[in-house]
Amino acid sequence: MSPASIKKADMLAEIAEMRRIFAMIEHSLLKSNPAALVVTSGLPVEGKTTMAAGLASIAARHYGKRVLAVDLHWYTPALHNWFGLQPTFDVEKFRQGGSITDQVQPSGLDNLDVLTARAPGGDEGLWFREKHVLGARIMNQARENYDFVVADTSSIFPTNRRMMDPVTIAKAADGVALVVMANVTPRQHVKRANLFLANAGANVLGVVVNQWKNPLV
Repeated sequence: MSPASIKKADMLAEIAEMRRIFAMIEHSLLKSNPAALVVTSGLPVEGKTTMAAGLASIAARHYGKRVLAVDLHWYTPALHNWFGLQPTFDVEKFRQGGSITDQVQPSGLDNLDVLTARAPGGDEGLWFREKHVLGARIMNQARENYDFVVADTSSIFPTNRRMMDPVTIAKAADGVALVVMANVTPRQHVKRANLFLANAGANVLGVVVNQWKNPLV
């Protein structure tokens, strides 16, 4: 990990508003140990990956938890960029009984590891048929080996059957943070996304409004 990437991850961990968001999430998940959080959004490009990286960095740096950041947005991954890593997850090795602990990478921050998205190539058809089983196994193993798991997923809309279903993954987690972009995301999309999650039995902890500015300031 390059010094620039460490500085980038450190920056997220020191953002005051990000720390307040984590404090509220942690309070909501006090009864869960270990705890798994899914970060998703109503639409693409709403800032969910930045939020996932920031929450994972804060949990590791300021709360002394053993943390794993997981990238389950396999077709257009971005979480690895926050830590100066490359997508290296070997799906075939994992399918054959391998452990995620053999494939996690150190983030460069104490107490924080990263499980990147899958490495390019491989049998995409096979992965496509087994993606939900693989996703559940990844989340189960993550919870067995870490105190706090933060999973970055694809957005809920537009629905893309090639992606790991963020709603299914969210159902298996202890809580979900739904990220929306202020003054950009249509209100009906936020309501619809929240309804999808609630109907699946996911525990929606709240909505994080990205780039909101107080009009009174």
